[in-house]
Amino acid sequence: MFYLALIGLLAILILLLVNYDVLFQYGKTQNLPAVKMYRRFLFAVLAYYISDTLWGVFSELNLFNLLFANVVIYYIVMAAGILTWTWYVVTYLGEEHKFGKFLLWTGRIFFVVITLASLASISTPVLFWFDDAGEYHACPARYAQLIFQIVLFLLTAAYTFSAMLRLEGTIKKRHRTICFFGLVIAVALILQLEFLFIPMYTIGYMLGTCLLHTFVISERMEEYRQASLESLRREKEAAEQASQAKSEFLSNMSHEIRTPINAVLGMNELILRECEDENILSYAENVRSSGNTLLGLINDILDFSKIEAGKIDIIPVDYDLSSTLNDMVVMIHNRADDKGLAFNVNFDSNIPKQLFGDEVRIKQVITNILTNAVKYTETGSVTFSVGFDRCEDDPDCIILHVKVKDTGIGIKPEDMEKLFSKFERIEEKRNRNIEGTGLGMTITKNLLDMMGSYLQVESTYGVGSTFFFDLRQKVGNWEPLGDYRTSVNVLLKEHKKYKEKFTAPDANVLVVDDNSMNLTVFKSLLKRTKIKIDTADSGDEALQMTKSKMYDMIFLDHMMPGKDGIETLHEIKEQAEGLNDCTVSVCLTANAVSGAREQYIAAGFDNYLTKPIHPSKLEDMLMAYLPGDKLIISGEDDVDTDDEDEQDNVPESLAPLVGLEWIDLSKGIKNSGSSEYYMPLLKIFYESIEEDTGIVDGFYTDGNINDYTIKVHAMKSSARLIGAETIAEEAQLLENAGKAGDLDYINQHHKAFIATYRSFKEPLSLVFAENDKEDIAANDVAEDANDNTEDDMPEADAELMDTVYEEVKASAEANDAESIEAVFAEIEGYRLPDSDAELCQKIRSAAENSDFEAILTLLSER
Repeated sequence: MFYLALIGLLAILILLLVNYDVLFQYGKTQNLPAVKMYRRFLFAVLAYYISDTLWGVFSELNLFNLLFANVVIYYIVMAAGILTWTWYVVTYLGEEHKFGKFLLWTGRIFFVVITLASLASISTPVLFWFDDAGEYHACPARYAQLIFQIVLFLLTAAYTFSAMLRLEGTIKKRHRTICFFGLVIAVALILQLEFLFIPMYTIGYMLGTCLLHTFVISERMEEYRQASLESLRREKEAAEQASQAKSEFLSNMSHEIRTPINAVLGMNELILRECEDENILSYAENVRSSGNTLLGLINDILDFSKIEAGKIDIIPVDYDLSSTLNDMVVMIHNRADDKGLAFNVNFDSNIPKQLFGDEVRIKQVITNILTNAVKYTETGSVTFSVGFDRCEDDPDCIILHVKVKDTGIGIKPEDMEKLFSKFERIEEKRNRNIEGTGLGMTITKNLLDMMGSYLQVESTYGVGSTFFFDLRQKVGNWEPLGDYRTSVNVLLKEHKKYKEKFTAPDANVLVVDDNSMNLTVFKSLLKRTKIKIDTADSGDEALQMTKSKMYDMIFLDHMMPGKDGIETLHEIKEQAEGLNDCTVSVCLTANAVSGAREQYIAAGFDNYLTKPIHPSKLEDMLMAYLPGDKLIISGEDDVDTDDEDEQDNVPESLAPLVGLEWIDLSKGIKNSGSSEYYMPLLKIFYESIEEDTGIVDGFYTDGNINDYTIKVHAMKSSARLIGAETIAEEAQLLENAGKAGDLDYINQHHKAFIATYRSFKEPLSLVFAENDKEDIAANDVAEDANDNTEDDMPEADAELMDTVYEEVKASAEANDAESIEAVFAEIEGYRLPDSDAELCQKIRSAAENSDFEAILTLLSER
């Protein structure tokens, strides 16, 4: 019976080759219940093939004891094949049908009965027996078993056929194949009854499993593979959308946080430039250092895409160590004082003062460590130490030794691994009242790795911790640090003598921003450079100005209603006049996340500046792009002698607003730098109330949510700048709703917002109406004085007036309001004829509103 072994081996080989993917690549199909059950069926068939092969081998070798045991197994695995087949069919059809349940339970009962009968045959012939010569004999129960198997296969075929009648297409073809498999096996078993020693069952299985794999399983697995790919594609798209949403969120958050900081730091810079009071200068310098540190933190936290992508760059620059240390001490000292902690500093006075490295990242690393030390220390002290050693391999380098020691809660040995885990904090329950995201130490570790260093920790739980690292830095100047506080005071005195880096009285610059307060800050920062600055509050207005005047540089805000900065730039470059198609353009933006620079350069800008605008960077950019023949570089020894103002308290003119709940005057003055700067900003707010509410109401009526959101954003910034925090918060909620497309919220709150905003005009009118009366009275006095002296003035003759009008016309054609005013200033010593006096007054009024077309019309009608 060696032929049984050969046929069995062939069957095993075919099964493994055809069904390898189902049998041994289970991970790809484990979520398919029917395929999972078919895999069990295949293993039962494989076991049957093996026992059938061993039957032939043991018979040929006369190993009767092994043969007897193998026959027992043969009957059991044959029954297992019937069980798993019925189970597969019922699972594949997936129907909660009574007949299906009947088939399943029949298969289970059949398996149990045959297993018991096979085991019983060991002692009593039930299914088979062997004679003394070792010959195999089948009992009557064996034939009953085969008949019962035939019936079960026919029933599964009939069950599948009934389901097939209700289907169409590919699924119907698969059901037909399963039905055909049942019939093939049933026929094989009938032949097996006639030819007991011919392996018809095995041959039937070989044919049937090949058909099933080809027309059912492989197609089902391919469908599953395609579905998996589609699922992965959708997941990838969802992840990309989430990433995009995150980037947009970070961009918006960056814009939201930077916009108010722009005003705060801009006005604070004016205080540093113009104030002589040492106390105020000290306060302003602390505001500047803390504000810049806040910006550094915003850059790192909000630009989390850089952290995830590993795109944080180490940018070494020359820096003053005394200033760096002072910035950190100022920030941490106040926090330590608030908790009643002693904050000790121990700086080696011989450390070189001028170093070369990434000052921003170094400050971020040390600040993170110091902040953690203060947060996790309840009593005792925090000690900040900085020392150094010279590098043996490079005479121009040192190794900075930075150490922060605290008497805080310490760290358990088992918690050390959590120290550098993202979003995970040590002893969460104990420290639940301590703020923080759990990112600080992870960022610190990564930054130190990028700078070629690593953070070391020594800690005793309940006693305290010491964090320390060594950092290689180049030396720019070997002048020793000395007393760092003295060095800082020297820097503070230098701030009092601010001097612009250059002047450019012949340069023409256009600044476009929908927020008039931002325009005021921009002009204030550059007022000492004497640059001629034109302003526009929309892209359309800018386009009108660039048609008739050539500029040396154009600064465009990115987010504006109507045309944004990018659209405006493209239209400027496409203008038929072509006056500014090659003009240097710079984008002003609060979008500081990764990829912003590439975005603006790709859009056609030459460069960009982030808000809040750093005065020094603004001047550097102007020096880099303005024509060289228009720049007058300031001398280093020049001393500024302009009058400087101190920050005022609330002036008497604001008395009608004192005590009102909707406005915090002190906060508004602080935001603006002084009451002198606050008053014009407040007046701009007052005069723009009707216009702004009308515009945003129009956007709401038209359903233009995009421009509605942008305009509400601008109104929010203006309100915050003057100290109207309550309405600013309402605007913030409306802006958030606009960005999220939450029309229900906008519909519910828009009218109330507009009504509240417009209600501010009445109390503000009490301030500015009174000021207008004072101005009128002053003018009346001046007019009386003029009346007394006019008779003594020489009269302007026709020739002089012709010259004046020619100069005014040339200035109007150049859109130069300042030159027009200068022309009229030159003839203030002359008495004008009545007709000329009236015309000049009209021209001056038009010049104040930059209505140059009206001026040209007046001159042409003269």
